[in-house]
Parts: sequence; C-alpha cells; structure tokens
Amino acid sequence: MARRVTADTTELEQLGKDIKKAKLVLLGRLGERGRKHLVDEVPYETGNLKQGVSPPDIDNQAMRATLTVSARSGARGARAAQVINADGKVVKTVTLRPSPAYNYAEVVARGNKKATLRPTVAQAFLIPVTTPPAGEGYLLVGGQPYIVRRSRKGKKANPFDERAAVKVENEARAIAKAVLEQFV
Repeated sequence: MARRVTADTTELEQLGKDIKKAKLVLLGRLGERGRKHLVDEVPYETGNLKQGVSPPDIDNQAMRATLTVSARSGARGARAAQVINADGKVVKTVTLRPSPAYNYAEVVARGNKKATLRPTVAQAFLIPVTTPPAGEGYLLVGGQPYIVRRSRKGKKANPFDERAAVKVENEARAIAKAVLEQFV
C-alpha cells in the first residue's frame, strides 16, 4: 500500500526569495562601504579626487557593483603669461597653448610608468608652485607662479583603490552576516 505525502514548500520558496533579496541588499551595502573607504583613502591635494568618487553603479543582473574615481583637470584655452627673470622683473608676455582636460585619477593610483617624464607636445612642463622661486626665472599666469622644466620626475603610485578594496574585503563577512540575519 503506497502512501501519498504532500509537502508544503511555501516556506522554502520564501527562503529562496529572501536569499535573493539579501544578495541584492548585500551588494548595495558592499558598494556603499567601498565608496566610503575610497573617499577616506584618496589623497587630498586639491580635493578633486574626493569629489570624483562616484556612488556605486550597481548591476543587479550581473551582481556587480562598480566604483569609479575620476579627477579631471579642466581644459584651458590659450592664456597670457608674464615671463619673469631671475631679478623679478617682467621681461615679456607670451601666449600659452590651450591644454585639453585630463583625467589624472589613474596616474595617482598607478603612478607614472617612466621615472623621468619629458613633454610630448610642448617644449617644457609648467609646474605650479606656491611661491615664486628665488634666483631663477618663472612664469606668472593669472597670479599663479609656474616654474619651467624640460623634464620632471614621475609620480610614485598611491594605490588608494587597493587599500580601500582590502578594507571592504575585511568587512565583507560581518556585513554579509548582518544582512542575512535580517532575512533568515
């Protein structure tokens, strides 16, 4: 004699739905935590990098959160510059070429590939300084002093993104546990 057993699977189906919801909540929380750590880790010089940390772009289908850091120096049109000699006297006025916008976030994180940089389009680098140099000539552009160099040292890497990722990895288990406790 065969017995017929009927199982009620509604709780099991609800658990499956709750786990799916929990995964999406976890993804969002990890993305936000990553953003917070990026903001904490980016170096601060002008504030552009901190402002360039975007909210996470969450793709629920692919179960992926993408974090983006973008820091752009603005495009500049042609500008007039005063050439100041070593004695501090204005020698002449020159026109500087326009310069395109440049996203430098990756260079900050990865550093320059070469130890010594040389200009590719212009004849020299214009390097902003806080005070005019003593005993050498410089350019004055809109009140900002610049020194002129035919080469410059490359920047060392500051892997702020990797430090933020390690922090998120260290917190991921606790965040996941807290999310699962809400649903299970």
